[in-house]
Amino acid sequence: MSTMRIYPNLYAGDIFGVKGKGVLRWLSGRLLEPKTDRVHFGIIGDYLPWDKDYVILESIGKGIAVGRLSFYDPDDIEIYRVALEPDDMLIRKKAAAELSRVGRARYDYILYVQLFLGALALLLQGKLPPWESWQFPYGRNKKYVCTEAAVEAWRGVGISLVSPGVVPTPASIKEAELAAKIYKVFPKG
Repeated sequence: MSTMRIYPNLYAGDIFGVKGKGVLRWLSGRLLEPKTDRVHFGIIGDYLPWDKDYVILESIGKGIAVGRLSFYDPDDIEIYRVALEPDDMLIRKKAAAELSRVGRARYDYILYVQLFLGALALLLQGKLPPWESWQFPYGRNKKYVCTEAAVEAWRGVGISLVSPGVVPTPASIKEAELAAKIYKVFPKG
């Protein structure tokens, strides 16, 4: 499948979000605010004109990984662009390359435990869902879930999509969109 005919001209550093399925989508849609059906995120890297495809960087079960945008069904994808004034393509390329600095980092399964314990603490305090990402305790380590990787790529060039100390969840990426730090470029409408 040619991604060139499907996607608009994408930039290095654009963030892709994949529609969730099953338990993760249910949990994300019921427990966190603002609501989003996206549960997996990554960064667009270089365009490969000979394959009409884009390199992507993402954190999956083994950790930071390189792949292709064509691995995902375009119907399940949303693509966001970081709002830069002035628009600087070099910064975008540097953001995409930032994940190579942590390219051997493992997946952060411990973050799920932190979120579970944070949810339990909120419940014990009488705070019922939906919750916001800032309500959870968060401490960075040297491992990354997908949302941490996407946020860290931009943090590496001095742009904070999610406030320091706030857990980068799908809801916090949606919050960045609502705050006009990022905007959707695909699909339009």
